[in-house]
Amino acid sequence: MTPTLLVVHSYLRLLVLLAGLFAIAKMAKGYSSNSPYGPADRRYSAIFVGLFDLQFLIGLILYGVSPITRGAMQNMATAMQDAHTRFFVAEHPIMMFVALCVAHGSSIAARKSPSDRVKFLRSSLGFSLALGLVLAGIPWFRMGAN
Repeated sequence: MTPTLLVVHSYLRLLVLLAGLFAIAKMAKGYSSNSPYGPADRRYSAIFVGLFDLQFLIGLILYGVSPITRGAMQNMATAMQDAHTRFFVAEHPIMMFVALCVAHGSSIAARKSPSDRVKFLRSSLGFSLALGLVLAGIPWFRMGAN
């Protein structure tokens, strides 16, 4: 089960990144053109945040069944001294959780904004920050290892 989850988690990452890029581009375009914030804009936001939620859920399941995590939990002090193990046990999940909170928070803040222009601004800035955190938290050193 773990190898399958890892592959799904790896490929879903690409969809999250693409959805984030499209959402940021849509929000930035809406902001710069002073467009009304409409159903398509809400859809782009929902797709990005929804895919991110799914990715995070799969990551949580993977965290629970991963041999890396299970081994680290046996001796956390030793695990934290190894950079590779520390990344997967602490750094990656924390960074992704913060990114998910930023994505959700900016989506909520956009919905509650007083004007369409502010909705676009809050969405584009928040999604950009979330995507930046995701990019920083991706295990680039494992590319090609799947």
